[in-house]
Amino acid sequence: MSQGKTRGRPVMLDDNDYLRYGRQLLLPDWGEGGQQAIANAKVLVIGLGGLGVSVLASLAGCGVGKLVLVDGDKVSLSNLHRQWIYQPEQVGMAKVHAATRWANQLNPDVHVDAYEQMVDELTLHTLLPEVDLVLDCTDNLGSRHLINRGCCEYRRPLISGAAIGWQGQLQYIAPSGPCFACLCPQQQGGEPANCREAGVVPPVVSAIGHLQALMALKVLLNQPLDFHLRRFDGHTLSWQQFELGANPDCTVCGGNHESHH
Repeated sequence: MSQGKTRGRPVMLDDNDYLRYGRQLLLPDWGEGGQQAIANAKVLVIGLGGLGVSVLASLAGCGVGKLVLVDGDKVSLSNLHRQWIYQPEQVGMAKVHAATRWANQLNPDVHVDAYEQMVDELTLHTLLPEVDLVLDCTDNLGSRHLINRGCCEYRRPLISGAAIGWQGQLQYIAPSGPCFACLCPQQQGGEPANCREAGVVPPVVSAIGHLQALMALKVLLNQPLDFHLRRFDGHTLSWQQFELGANPDCTVCGGNHESHH
């Protein structure tokens, strides 16, 4: 567990911050105010596979003040082709500890809390009240539904990513918008294949993870995001975008939506 700047009081920028983050501070819709907002943010990242390591790299690199990492898996040799922050000598090591070490080396000012466990209801009830934003980087449908329910209950914005084969998917889920269960009701069908069964193209999963991080930064910078579902096809290098509507019969969030048109 790292001990970065975040200590429960507002973080102010110092000379080192202006040097480290100078290129993003130049952006007119980022600036000092945006960097301070990012430095004071607390973000929960669930899953440290191919999606999660790219999310971690982008958010730690940009200076998000506190990152809370949850994953119960260990580094394996089959991870290394796409989970690029891990090293061969770390095979068998808990991913959260390897990822924390990597983030500390990249940016010592970022505070990292590591939870070596798979996500469950108790963990979410403990962590969700303490964070501003959640990124779902898991690879199974059960966890996605569990995280979605928790975020709906605690009204936390959620960014969900997925990648399988040559395909990727992104969805931003706000407390006022349609949730993951509106798109994919839990009772529908069985568990879809994951990359362990169907394979995955490393640049696709890395790209989706980095775009999750980009969405997260837009949320933290208070920039607008729509509720469209975005799907990427690595074969054709093309995107599809679908406008989602709230399901009034959704068992998770039905009837609680504000208009988003």
